[in-house]
Amino acid sequence: MTICSRSVLCGLVLGLATCSMATAQSFQLVTKGLTKPVDFAADPNDDDRFYIVEQTGTIRIVENGELKLSPFFKAPVDNFTDKNWEQGLLGLAFDPNYADNKYFYVNYTGEGGTTHVSRFTATTPDKADLRSEEVIITIDQPFGNHNGGGIAFGPDGMLYIGMGDGGAANDPYKHGQNLDTLLGAMLRIDVSGKPDEGKAYAIPDDNPFVDTEGARPEIWSYGLRNPWRFSFDSKGRMWIGDVGQNRHEEIHLQEEGSTGGENYGWAIMEGPGEFRPGRKQSDDPKELKPAEHKERGFEPPLWSYRQDPDGSVTGGFFYEGTAVPSLTNRYICAEFQQGNVWSFRLKNGKVDDLAEHTAAFKSALAGQSAKQRVSSFGRGNDGELYMLDLKGGAVYKIVE
Repeated sequence: MTICSRSVLCGLVLGLATCSMATAQSFQLVTKGLTKPVDFAADPNDDDRFYIVEQTGTIRIVENGELKLSPFFKAPVDNFTDKNWEQGLLGLAFDPNYADNKYFYVNYTGEGGTTHVSRFTATTPDKADLRSEEVIITIDQPFGNHNGGGIAFGPDGMLYIGMGDGGAANDPYKHGQNLDTLLGAMLRIDVSGKPDEGKAYAIPDDNPFVDTEGARPEIWSYGLRNPWRFSFDSKGRMWIGDVGQNRHEEIHLQEEGSTGGENYGWAIMEGPGEFRPGRKQSDDPKELKPAEHKERGFEPPLWSYRQDPDGSVTGGFFYEGTAVPSLTNRYICAEFQQGNVWSFRLKNGKVDDLAEHTAAFKSALAGQSAKQRVSSFGRGNDGELYMLDLKGGAVYKIVE
């Protein structure tokens, strides 16, 4: 049994008055020996194979619980950098038709910090053709942080790309509320059909800003600071973990059937209220009700928490597996800086029954600090969930 950390959560969670007393899950070590793992993708053709992205530039294979020595992929040595804490090889997505075309996509930072989303071809399940790179899109980054890095195919077959605001503090170039930039936004592009002229992809006709003068038509939603991990569930809902500045961390939920265009508020809003630089709780702005956010044209966070004393949310997954019944219909996420792990369910569209699983994670670490470890979550083909340990170079499976 675990209880919530009251200094962080109780009284600060939107829509919650009390903390849940939920049975903690266990974290079972799958493999270790990795270097800064930051993303996870299941092999579309083999339930027993996973691909782990190492921020330092390689993709490793875990098969039947064993880490293979030879990497599946290495980032281009002549155009790759991980000099900044948030740069490197950041994301991986397999093409929906991978079984036939062997395409996969990666997100990495090139020399100068520019975001690259590229397509490669796998020659075998164990090896990628490094010469096959087709650069799909590049996006200049003014600073080394807030690169986003997540890429995923939605249930509609489109490729979604999570982009941070470009970095530094206070969104100095106002990217979050600017539709004329690809920064601070969730992008949606079509990589399966005929590319538009001058591009390596097509703009979906139903993107929300295709007919908006001065707006980038790739934008699906905006007002994001640094979406560190987003995912889709079987209903088509998109769950986004958005890293705050120095007050609040946020989870956003885009409901099924959305036509896009959501404005999540950054850098006018942060968490439940207006954005203000600084950390003092005494200076926190007034919390606004969700209806007040919407009246101002913003989508309020589904859930937010006050940093204590600092924080960085790691977005996760809505659990739809079968091996851990106590997690059924719950969303699980984590706090990178402090090492907390939480889950919650929804009731009437609001967060309900918040549970903390940090004690179980600490138990798996056998006395080591849980801080700065949970970099990402992953989902197997069977719906079971995994968690990546950046500092420990390990992968854990969430079990009952």
